[in-house]
Amino acid sequence: MVNSNLSIRPYISPGSHPIDTGSYLIATNEINRMFKRIVMWIQSRTPGAIIVGNPRLGKTRAIRYIISALPSIDIVGKNAAIFNIKCSKFKNVTENDFFELFLREVNHATPSAGKAVAKRQRLYNFLIEKGFSSSKNRVILFLDDAQRLTELHYEWLMDIYNELDSVGILLTVFLVGQRELLSQRSAFVHTNKKQIIGRFMLHDYHFKGLVSQEDIELCLKSFDEISVYPIGSEWTFTKYFFPSQFDKGFRLSTFSKELYSAFAELIRENKSRAKIEIPMFYFTGTVENALRFLGTDGVNVNRISINDWRSCIEESGYVAAEKYSEFLLAEGER
Repeated sequence: MVNSNLSIRPYISPGSHPIDTGSYLIATNEINRMFKRIVMWIQSRTPGAIIVGNPRLGKTRAIRYIISALPSIDIVGKNAAIFNIKCSKFKNVTENDFFELFLREVNHATPSAGKAVAKRQRLYNFLIEKGFSSSKNRVILFLDDAQRLTELHYEWLMDIYNELDSVGILLTVFLVGQRELLSQRSAFVHTNKKQIIGRFMLHDYHFKGLVSQEDIELCLKSFDEISVYPIGSEWTFTKYFFPSQFDKGFRLSTFSKELYSAFAELIRENKSRAKIEIPMFYFTGTVENALRFLGTDGVNVNRISINDWRSCIEESGYVAAEKYSEFLLAEGER
């Protein structure tokens, strides 16, 4: 007999669900905390700040989530000029490369045309136009992987700030990256680069991974209640992958204790760290594995045990990554 729930389950072509493509965002307690701090900085007209965290914690996705949420805040406005700039590894520290990167990352129609001076002016004009088009005369830049920037890059960034300031547009720059950013700030302190620190590095926020069962439960609720596909349907991610169980009250969030315990056990067994801090990259990978392999397209379980979660965590690559990190740390201490 065909399950009636499965018969009405929407057809989605293989590999196109957000769980397979990774094209989804979920809120976390840490993202909510960082969002409040960023809003406070914007409200205070802070010109810039540092956001740092270890690799794979989810900084990039967190920034994408925050950028999508900022226009709902009155002090930012719905037509806000907000851009996410991915800092590449620069082969050469040249003005031409720097301004071309910015033009490309803000989706300018002609990022490559002309020499450095033309690209510089084109970026100024573009940001000024966007700033005046916003209700708050403000431009907000998130620079991801900002640890790749050099002192010269910061000098050009100050030029952008000054150019916008001269016409009454406030530029706010959030430097997002790894802990090397703090070392760069210390280096600027020692070389008396007060103008760089004062503009872009005076404040900092330390981004964390998931550290508690409560953190995990909130994330799992996003799969249960908020994240849906197809868009506009009632098919949350959990319902789509566990349709018959979902109708009987099955929710991923009810297994938050088991998932937290599974991570804690693996961390303790591998002696990889003293405290729990789960990177979002491996957390979402774990949940994606559970949906794919334990749901209706897999073995179709009615509950998820600690051992099930352990298998999903191991398949995400988390344990291997932790072992490799410990190896590199041990090598570095020799």
